Formats: sequence, structure tokens, C-alpha cells
Amino acid sequence: MEAMEGRGRPFASLAELVSRLEGRRVISKILIANNGIGAVKAIRSIRRWAFEVVDDEHAVHFVAMATPEDLRANAEYIRMASEVVDVPGGANNNNYANVALIIELATRYGVDAVWAGWGHASE
Repeated sequence: MEAMEGRGRPFASLAELVSRLEGRRVISKILIANNGIGAVKAIRSIRRWAFEVVDDEHAVHFVAMATPEDLRANAEYIRMASEVVDVPGGANNNNYANVALIIELATRYGVDAVWAGWGHASE
């Protein structure tokens, strides 16, 4: 990447990255609409990317959906999230596969993007 030549990091901020690449929107807040290892991998990957690109692993804020079952299990993705949203437990059509709920939470929490992962609502 030519922007890296002579600099420690290619961009000073996400806003600079979007501007210089002629993008239209900064994505700085993501709803994690999934659970388990998939959510952990997504958060880790995005944090690593943010560190490598803007030298700030916390440049992206994560809002994670969490069922009572996930909370009882003290799931790792919940501990990694910037913010946690309680959602109904039970079958995944009550939570991670409930597209209406995901859209409502995305709107309520003002996220820029939703990461649905695989399975659940992503299908």
C-alpha cells in the first residue's frame, strides 16, 4: 500500500481513510448480531485491522447482542464488546435470526453496520 511508505500507519483516522479512498461513510460502530467463536473472530479481526491501519484497535465500537444463555456462559465475545444489548433467549428466531429485532437494535443504537456472521440471520 503506497500510503504506508514513510509512515508508521497508513492513515491517522478512519475518517482520513474513507476520505483518501473516496469512500462515502465511516464505519465506526458495528452491531454484532451473532455469538460464539464467529463473533470473537470478527471482533479480533476488525480490531487488528484498525490497529494496523489507524494505530487504534478501538477505532471501531462493537455493540454485541447477548442472550441470557450467552451471559450465563460469560461468552468471550461479550467481554470483548464495547457495549452489550440483552436479547431474548431460546430459539434463534427470538434473537440472532430475528431480522426485525436486528434492524430495530441497529437503529436504536445508531450503528453504521451489522455483522451477521454465518448461520442465524446471515442466511
